[in-house]
Amino acid sequence: MTIKISCPRSWLVCLGLIVSTLQPVWAAKIPLPPTRPVEYGRANPAPPAPPVQAPVSVAPPVAAPAPIVPETPKALALNTPPAVVLQKVNAALNALPYFSAYFTQLSGNRQSEGQVYISKPGKLRFDYDPPVPTEIIADGTSVAVRDTKMATQDIYPIGQTPLKFLTRETVDLARDFKITGVRVEPDRVLVSMEDKATFAGTSQVTLFFEQPRLTLKQWIVIDPQGVEISVVLHGINTTTRPDPKYFVIDFLSYRTQP
Repeated sequence: MTIKISCPRSWLVCLGLIVSTLQPVWAAKIPLPPTRPVEYGRANPAPPAPPVQAPVSVAPPVAAPAPIVPETPKALALNTPPAVVLQKVNAALNALPYFSAYFTQLSGNRQSEGQVYISKPGKLRFDYDPPVPTEIIADGTSVAVRDTKMATQDIYPIGQTPLKFLTRETVDLARDFKITGVRVEPDRVLVSMEDKATFAGTSQVTLFFEQPRLTLKQWIVIDPQGVEISVVLHGINTTTRPDPKYFVIDFLSYRTQP
């Protein structure tokens, strides 16, 4: 439809007529477009971030303690003064409250074996392997020398035996003996001494200590009659205390020699 309007009047009046003519058309209801989503025109939203967790404190692993390795003592120098050597030897003997060992004994052309047990103070036992029928037992006061075949025994005060250095609770060789020689060698230390308090006279005693730990390995005793006895230790056990029953003297079952 074409509307033709003649506007003899002013242009403003004509504009009002045009508006009034078109009003019914504008009044028609036009549906509104759907509401634009909020996300319209934006990039795809990122997925929600995972919740932030506080860092877990993990203690560092504890390292196992390093094993304690005992320090190996240094060997005594060849020119070590005798007084220092005696001090070291006394310390080595005093560090052994008890021990046991196998021994080999040489006297003349005779050889015997057995076991020795020491428990300070004053306790000592020598058990000889068969066929030697001898036992030597010190109970802290007395020393019994037994002949198991003849069922006899001799009793001596412990202070009259040349081996009392083995059983003294505190060893001081220079106090208990007359020192006659001290010698340091690359693999051993020798201490020679006289014991004037032994039964029937003076005995000569030489001790042999293995370097560098100054472990007692051998002794040689020359008794007042000139008989030489050499005892060599091996298989020394310093961890197990000998049974106290080893050091009991049976004064009833064995006759004492007059």
